[in-house]
Amino acid sequence: MVTWWGSLKVIAVVKYPYLVVLIFVSVFFVVVTKAYADTDHVTVFKETLEVSVSNKRALLVKNGEKVSKFRIKDLEELPLYEVFVPPIWENEDGKYQGVILSDILRASGMVDANRVKLVALDGYAIDLTLSKRPANCFFVATRYLMHEIKVDMKGPIRLLLPCMIGGNDKSYAEISTTNWIWNLKEIHMLD
Repeated sequence: MVTWWGSLKVIAVVKYPYLVVLIFVSVFFVVVTKAYADTDHVTVFKETLEVSVSNKRALLVKNGEKVSKFRIKDLEELPLYEVFVPPIWENEDGKYQGVILSDILRASGMVDANRVKLVALDGYAIDLTLSKRPANCFFVATRYLMHEIKVDMKGPIRLLLPCMIGGNDKSYAEISTTNWIWNLKEIHMLD
């Protein structure tokens, strides 16, 4: 028994193959858009930053014996992005500028990194599985309101996870920042 739906599918595929492609692309776009909806906080930074004058190493990236060293200036030669952080902490809401963690790893030759350990100046460390979130969720801030972040203001580098920030209906006091790290000094590839 042939149903009207079955006949319609055959006609659509034979007479209008572009329609099938259009439907597939539309469904794919909706799925991808929903999957990455939480990461739309990160946008391309289009302004010009004042070049960092510090020559100090700000970040060390290790993969076994291979070591990459970055100054703020080096990091900011990678593609720059911006994210708005709501008032999670007192006097720290506003726009942060920086780079995506995956770009740092790629620049260090670690394109296949799945798990990394991040270490702060005070020795605090966290392990992150990168495949658990979209790449642009791991935002490495080098600037706050276009100014370098001083060490006493939790800088010079911070890892923020903007995809964890919901819409305006979310109480920012309830956002978990356990995977955020400030005073970031080292990244180690675990696997």
